Amino acid sequence: MSRPWQRACRLRADRAATTSIEFAIAGPVFLLFALMILDISFQLATQAALDTAALHAARLMRIGTITGSNYSSTLATGICNDVVMIPSCSSKIQIYVAAAASAGASGTSPPGTGFAGVATATVSSGTMTSTKAALGANDDVILQVGYDRPFSVNWLSRVTGSTGTMLISTVAFQTEPY
Repeated sequence: MSRPWQRACRLRADRAATTSIEFAIAGPVFLLFALMILDISFQLATQAALDTAALHAARLMRIGTITGSNYSSTLATGICNDVVMIPSCSSKIQIYVAAAASAGASGTSPPGTGFAGVATATVSSGTMTSTKAALGANDDVILQVGYDRPFSVNWLSRVTGSTGTMLISTVAFQTEPY
């Protein structure tokens, strides 16, 4: 019969399971970080696509292809054609357009309020105000396109405490004097 301290010394010297135990402790943390990095990369790619779509839509507004006040479906279709990575895009994107007469040069009559009279959208719990102002020539315009992007991995929402990230692209410009 061996003494208890001799058994303890033998168990301490046995290193066969240490790698498994270390991996059991460090593996989930590594997996969490790897999935978070992957999700952030998808988020950045979606943001870049949203920025490009907003710039294309702003160009159409600026040159007068999209004017007046009845352009909602045309604008949403144009943006969704550029952002192919958003599933069910037309029902998930949020569009905000604010416009005011351009302040123009001093001495013009009557002077407009310009960008001082244009506000950006407000966001609350993944929902952005969705207004579409009437567009005319020489208007100062702010276009915002938003998408409440859910996390790629569902359990990341439990870790972070939110369901996703609100991505917003903002473009400010003045329409042409068409």
